[in-house]
Amino acid sequence: MRRDRQKVDGGIEITVYRNKEDRIFGYTVAGHHGQRGSSIVCAGVSVLAQTTLKGLGEHLMRLHNLSRSNPDSLSAYLKYKVAPGDLQVRLTTDLDDITDALLETMLIGLYDIYDERIRENDLDGVHIFEIQQDQEV
Repeated sequence: MRRDRQKVDGGIEITVYRNKEDRIFGYTVAGHHGQRGSSIVCAGVSVLAQTTLKGLGEHLMRLHNLSRSNPDSLSAYLKYKVAPGDLQVRLTTDLDDITDALLETMLIGLYDIYDERIRENDLDGVHIFEIQQDQEV
């Protein structure tokens, strides 16, 4: 399900950025779902988004032979910002099959975690938008 971005109030807003080849090169997750500290939906979204970021970092470090003693070297390939209620991730390198698999799997998980049983009784919501945009490499 693809949705164009629109302004939403409350809940979690997830924006996935795709390049002209329809490959995901970035995502943002902002907001919160439910009562702080007790929302399984919020916890699930956080785990998926942050684990994907860690997986991308691991893959890129191996792919480009980056040293763990200099983690800043990763910033040439991956830009990210982590703050309470806000995660921003952008790949600034050519995409490959592994980055595709990590990012598409994350997106499948994000859609699945917020199924109909949860949506029926939800006031806040999880809003996922997929946007096509030029990738800066």
